[in-house]
Amino acid sequence: MKLLPSQKDILFDLIVQVGLSPSQFEFGEIASKKSSGKKATKLKFVNSEYYFLFETGIKSTKSHLAVFCPGETAHTVSEYPGSWDLQLNYVRQWLRNLVKEINSPNKWDRLKKEIEGIKIKFDNDEDKFSVHEYEDLQKRVVALKQGLTTIGLLDGQVNIINEKLDHLTELAKEMNKFDWKSLFIGTIISIVIQLGVTQNNARLLWDLIKQVFNNYLLP
Repeated sequence: MKLLPSQKDILFDLIVQVGLSPSQFEFGEIASKKSSGKKATKLKFVNSEYYFLFETGIKSTKSHLAVFCPGETAHTVSEYPGSWDLQLNYVRQWLRNLVKEINSPNKWDRLKKEIEGIKIKFDNDEDKFSVHEYEDLQKRVVALKQGLTTIGLLDGQVNIINEKLDHLTELAKEMNKFDWKSLFIGTIISIVIQLGVTQNNARLLWDLIKQVFNNYLLP
């Protein structure tokens, strides 16, 4: 369906109400896929795949058809609201879904970036840590824990990282060196993502690890 200026003004207000800027959206008109010779109006969140399509349904009693992405539990949803007022309910739902998705931290993308930014040094060493090597490892972990307080992490983040480091140190008694290094790096990456560590603090953390382990884990 082709929207009236007054209807677009209502959408403007709904966008503002959810904390977004109308400048982040753009209107477009396309040929209706449901009704020959009629237009559909597409409200698109710019530079994304997200949109709300105001279509004209083929059922005379339900002429309003809403097609939108993202849905609440599905990528794309189609609904017959039956009237303009009910159509607006789906617009509100779409905007809530949109805010949720654009504010999502995208942990998988962050994981990819963290891995790409790290050059991991792995020697194919299936031997376990000797007594001397384990003592050296303990000293490095202690130094790492002391350095955590200097890179701007929150107290809660430092406490959780310290607990993980204690657990990793304990596991080193039984694991071979190759598996332990893999677990160590994987654990740190997971912590960075789960705790929402900022990009800058994450970089400082990796620099600290590289400094403390001195070519042991990271070249």
